[in-house]
Amino acid sequence: MKRVAGIVTIIIVFFGNPYLLNAQEFNLYNTVEKLMPAKSVQDTFHVFISTPDNYSTSDKSYPVLYVLDGDIAYGMAVSIARYLQIGGIIPELIVVGIGYGSIDKTAGNKRNRDYRPTDTGGADNFLKFLNDELIPHIDSTYRTVPSDRTINGYSIGGLFALYTLFTQPETFSRYIVGSPYLVWNEYSIFDYEGNSLEVIGDMNINLFISVGSEESDDKYFNPIDELVTKIQERNYTGLVMETKVFDGSSHLTGPPEALTHGLISVFNK
Repeated sequence: MKRVAGIVTIIIVFFGNPYLLNAQEFNLYNTVEKLMPAKSVQDTFHVFISTPDNYSTSDKSYPVLYVLDGDIAYGMAVSIARYLQIGGIIPELIVVGIGYGSIDKTAGNKRNRDYRPTDTGGADNFLKFLNDELIPHIDSTYRTVPSDRTINGYSIGGLFALYTLFTQPETFSRYIVGSPYLVWNEYSIFDYEGNSLEVIGDMNINLFISVGSEESDDKYFNPIDELVTKIQERNYTGLVMETKVFDGSSHLTGPPEALTHGLISVFNK
């Protein structure tokens, strides 16, 4: 399967790093693909990494954008980020996409495994992979700003982003949550939100939540509206939230809008 069009060269690298099985270099936005085994999940992830054009000739450190559903969302995310950077709307970013190597049913089953809070681990195991394995690898390999990380999650990925916010909010400082699937497991995410005031405290966090006007009222619009109201009622001292309804947008047309407006929102607060 072609993950990124226009492959110029393929470089296979192995230096004994337990996190790096191989790397492929593409010409799309300085992308490198790495296969990274995850002890916490007992699986191997396809991780796509894009650095700014002047990365190799500068000594700057950069914020990092982590994109869930990387197999399908990474290319979109890098392109949108580049457009906004050209206009000076957001800073230059390192973009990291986390995927499974395909967009078929097998990958769908794995995202269900990783993004949903379950009694058997689920989202907790995936979050442990991020905190204990992937993020430390990115921070030690690239010039990053460890205090400036953004996560982008859509649908069930948005559910995971909110789970992270309500349980380990320090993982990211900016959260872009598009049309989160909140009905999972009888709305159990609301239980995590119920304890969030004590967990989040006075942390400085920028949060963007969106939904499309043409999405299901029962599955998306109404639960999201209820969650937003609950967050507003918390009166967090450091959390700044912006919400947006995309007029005429359905669930499958929403990802580009959610990410574009989300990046503008969380980087301009």
